[in-house]
Amino acid sequence: MTDLTMPTLARKQGWLSRGWAFFFPPTVHDAEALRDFLSGEASYLAQKTVMGFARVKTMLAFEKLMTEAAFRDGLEVCRWEAFAQTLADCIIMAEGALRPAGPAEADKVADGLRRLYADILNEHVPAHRLENGWADRIAQFDARFATHRLAAAQHPAELSKHTAASIMELMPLAKRLIRNDLEVIAGDLGFHMVALRDSMTKRLRPEPLRALLCAGG
Repeated sequence: MTDLTMPTLARKQGWLSRGWAFFFPPTVHDAEALRDFLSGEASYLAQKTVMGFARVKTMLAFEKLMTEAAFRDGLEVCRWEAFAQTLADCIIMAEGALRPAGPAEADKVADGLRRLYADILNEHVPAHRLENGWADRIAQFDARFATHRLAAAQHPAELSKHTAASIMELMPLAKRLIRNDLEVIAGDLGFHMVALRDSMTKRLRPEPLRALLCAGG
């Protein structure tokens, strides 16, 4: 989640790789690819939404605010908590995309995805989570996932509304300045979630992923 400074050549190679991946996205058909896809997309959603809103809302004051520890630390907390929730949104949407018709197989696929949430989240423990870890977020996800996996898939923008509300609550700006901006955050996040649903349709390979998840991979 932290921005890294790369050498010029590495940056150019990264741009070329991202450009190629944009036009010819690789398929997601094995365990490593699924983990990387879900984690990467959740990180992108959190970063794009949190930082984009903060920059737009503060405009020219953003760079000055980033020199203040309280704002910088608050933004980092907001980004990590947003990541925990966008990851939940991504996995719930992936379950809808991968859900097989048979109930026995559907249970195994859902259980594999449920475990994946904790596995990914526990790989990243930021400073404000060092003492207690992610136990509360994992418990919240388990309860939410249990409900969603039994219901029809929600529209992506509807699915991410709770995440938008959390981002607004944790944004380190005076509440009087952002009290009317929930729809702005929800609209931006919802737009990216719709794009992600389309990406899932194109990139996820249901049959090998179902087999993998059913086998406990």
